[in-house]
Amino acid sequence: MWVQYENQSPLEERYLSFRKVERMKAFSYLGKEVIFDFLEGDHISKNWLSGSFYELELLEWIKGRELKGTYVDVGSHHGNHVVYYSLFCKADKVIGIEGSPYNFRFLETNVKLNQLNNVVLHNAIASNINEEVDLHYNLQNTGNTSFYHFKKANEKVSNESKLLDDLLEHETNISLMKFDIQNMEWFALDGCKKVLKKHSPLIFIEWNNDNPHLSEINELFKVLGYRLIETLNVPSTVHIYERK
Repeated sequence: MWVQYENQSPLEERYLSFRKVERMKAFSYLGKEVIFDFLEGDHISKNWLSGSFYELELLEWIKGRELKGTYVDVGSHHGNHVVYYSLFCKADKVIGIEGSPYNFRFLETNVKLNQLNNVVLHNAIASNINEEVDLHYNLQNTGNTSFYHFKKANEKVSNESKLLDDLLEHETNISLMKFDIQNMEWFALDGCKKVLKKHSPLIFIEWNNDNPHLSEINELFKVLGYRLIETLNVPSTVHIYERK
């Protein structure tokens, strides 16, 4: 049975029959209406329900740089950043990479709902080795999905991990990369060194002081000539690196 909505916006009404979804939420930003299929009660969707993007301060910081080229979003979740990059930034192409098959179905739907023609998606776990990996998560915060089994995790999915050097081998002009993959950032970066050397993208990476791989991350950036230029609390702590 199709979900029925009261007081639908024109965009929600237009896509009512798109697929069987639990919920849809549309809101307007900079004169454009965007729409998200979401999981009720999930952490990031609370921002959409209040009429805003998650981490809007960070997204507007990126928008202000007016970077063209290819944006790579590692840990795309349900598409918050991908949708913003495609609709409101100067990206020629947006690549969304999401490891969780559960999250990926929301990501894929939200790209289609917003008719994002410059977006390419990959359902793969970014790492430094090709193998099958278990991911742990809970339905109250599906953005907190990791191969580390944390206390509140009560769900599990599996998927293949891949090197970003392989996934992005034939891409051109990669100008920006964002990493938000719950303490798995080091493994993704270690499998991405060729890309970083070739393209020198601006890097946005979320990590907290409890990340077990901070020394490896800092050493890799040092070797590649990256320097920290800013840290934003949006509310996650995001570190911005630029190659000298």
